[in-house]
Amino acid sequence: MHKFAYQTIGLAAVVLAATGALAEATRPLDALGACRLDESRVALRFTFEGGACQQPGEPTLEHGKDGLGNVTVPTENVGEICTMQIVPVQFAGVLDAGAAITSLDITVLKPNGNRQALGSVDVVADGDAPCLEPAAPAIN
Repeated sequence: MHKFAYQTIGLAAVVLAATGALAEATRPLDALGACRLDESRVALRFTFEGGACQQPGEPTLEHGKDGLGNVTVPTENVGEICTMQIVPVQFAGVLDAGAAITSLDITVLKPNGNRQALGSVDVVADGDAPCLEPAAPAIN
């Protein structure tokens, strides 16, 4: 094998590794807020940059340490013809989160399961504005 072939193979491996790291690039969540509805439920709202046909699904909550709740929100593409246009996608939902949950780490997943957006927020117990339960999940 030619001596430059090894360098080419090595360079290709570096490029593939970098591409994998870029595939996991995430954006921050916008307009992120969480407030306690009652002792067992938390209202969660946020916006993220997503695809024109992307819709958030049902969130899951895993209890962590020291009052932390880890929320995962999957997404799916709806519609038959979707453009590559990036639009703000809104999420509004209610989590079954006991009084021990005082903060949330949120991960939004792309339809392929990769991470798309991340954010963290403290759960507000009593704020200036009343905590209202969303009427229905927000649909893009």
